[in-house]
Amino acid sequence: MTSSAIRIVGIGGTYRENSTSLWALQHALEVARAEGATTQLLDIRRVNLPMYQPDYELDDYEQNVKDYVRVMQHADGFLISTAAYHGSLAGVTKNALDFMEYLADAPRPYLHNKPVGLIATASGEMADVHSITAMINVVHSLRGIALPLSVPIHGAKHVFNAEGQVINEKIAARLTQLGKMVVEMAERMQITPDTAAK
Repeated sequence: MTSSAIRIVGIGGTYRENSTSLWALQHALEVARAEGATTQLLDIRRVNLPMYQPDYELDDYEQNVKDYVRVMQHADGFLISTAAYHGSLAGVTKNALDFMEYLADAPRPYLHNKPVGLIATASGEMADVHSITAMINVVHSLRGIALPLSVPIHGAKHVFNAEGQVINEKIAARLTQLGKMVVEMAERMQITPDTAAK
C-alpha cells in the first residue's frame, strides 16, 4: 500500500451500453484504489467529448472538455482501455487521447514520465493485440511510459458476466497485476512540481 497521494486516472469505454472495455478498466481501477491510490474514471460515454479540433484553443470548448484536460494534467498515472475496432483502437479512444495536445506546455508536457497501463477488448483473436500496439505508439509519442504488462482480451463477451464482472480467472489476474503495477510505477516516478519545471 502506498502512503503517497498517487492519482490514477482511468480513460475508456465506448458508446456501447455494456462496454467490455469499460468493465475491464473498472476492474483494474478498483485494484489501484485498493492499493491506496486516489482514482478517477473518465468514462468516454459520460464525458461526452466533441471531436478534437486542432485549431481550437482550450477555452473554445465547453466546460466538460476543460475539466477533462485538467484531470489528465494532475494524474500521476493512467489506465487506458479501448475496444478494438477493425484492427485498431476505437476512434473515440484516439479522440480522447488527442486532447492531451492541450498539455503540450504543462510543467510535465503530455504524459511525460507517467506510467500508462493498457487494456484492449475484442470479439476476435487479433484486434486486441493490434490495438495495444497502436496505443503503445500513442503513449510513446506523448512521452509516456507504457507498462511492460498489458491486457489484451479477445473473445471479450465470454470474459464477463451480465453484471460486468470478470469471470475468466487468468484475465482477472492480469487486470489485478496491471492495477497494482500502475500504482507502483507512479509512486516511483512521482516528482515535485519544482523538479518538473527545471
